[in-house]
Amino acid sequence: MKIKIIFLERLIKKALKKYGYTPKEIKTIKNILQYAQLRGNNQGIVKLIGKGIPRRVEGQPPKIIKQSKVSALVDGNKTHAMVVMDYLTDLAIKKAKKSGVGIAGSNNTEESTGAIGYYVNKITQFGYIGIAFSASPFQTTAPFGSNEARFCTNPFAFGIPTSTDPIILDMTTSTMAYYGLIEAKIAGKEVPEDIGYDSKGNPTTNPAEIMSGALKTMAGHKGSGLALVVQIMAGAFVGADSFNDESDNSGNLVIAIDPEIFIPAEEFKNNVSDIIRKVKSARKIEGVKEIMFPGEKGNKLTKERAESGEIDIEENLLKQLKEIVKNT
Repeated sequence: MKIKIIFLERLIKKALKKYGYTPKEIKTIKNILQYAQLRGNNQGIVKLIGKGIPRRVEGQPPKIIKQSKVSALVDGNKTHAMVVMDYLTDLAIKKAKKSGVGIAGSNNTEESTGAIGYYVNKITQFGYIGIAFSASPFQTTAPFGSNEARFCTNPFAFGIPTSTDPIILDMTTSTMAYYGLIEAKIAGKEVPEDIGYDSKGNPTTNPAEIMSGALKTMAGHKGSGLALVVQIMAGAFVGADSFNDESDNSGNLVIAIDPEIFIPAEEFKNNVSDIIRKVKSARKIEGVKEIMFPGEKGNKLTKERAESGEIDIEENLLKQLKEIVKNT
């Protein structure tokens, strides 16, 4: 169903207000959810329905507990993970401005950080390279060779500035994001084969059964290796828990790098743009109209939707969101 973007913004703000967030928190979370929705990413408004994301009453502003010239470790203080991740991003940028490199990590959060491409995209706006990792002790994904969940979906993202739009590589190490399963369940759809297992370890295309069983890792043993690395970088490295479904101690890591530590920033951007042009000019196989770089499709979709002022929202998803904000 096609609706006005400005109407979607109002719905998001109303839902977040109903969940108890402050005006500042609402602005941050709204920007992150809307970024995902405009790009066609399943980390958007689906997070607001069902049990949603109520604000934890014990949540306090994140605080730095250890830092150096280039690094900062942050206690998320049970504040929503998107608010904490945005805080980490600003910290990493601030340190990169002074030292060329900024690294910020956090623990003690529980909720989803959303589309982590948002944070590295923010870093690229300063001409920096952005890297982000997110891990949780919530076990949803089986390591290669198993059908029992051990990893979370463990996403990572890279943002690289170019002379035009940035490269934004944002992906889970599982075959599908957990909220992709939720979206499929809400829409009453099956998911493709080879996505995951039910609770007994049998392959299934039913998203609800996979939610009680396990997703697979993408690209077999390669994705499993990536999932392990992300679990370490955004778990053990920042003092977060790795394997405990009952824990609310999730972790995140954000890195900002100023290309100037090696070569002039404009030279770097131009070099990257040359690489993109070379890749996109490769001979295409039958049926392929254009070779796209990571994030290009999302960049184009966002621009198209911004220009039209409208966005397509799945009907059941929109209906449930409207129910959430009713009488607010």
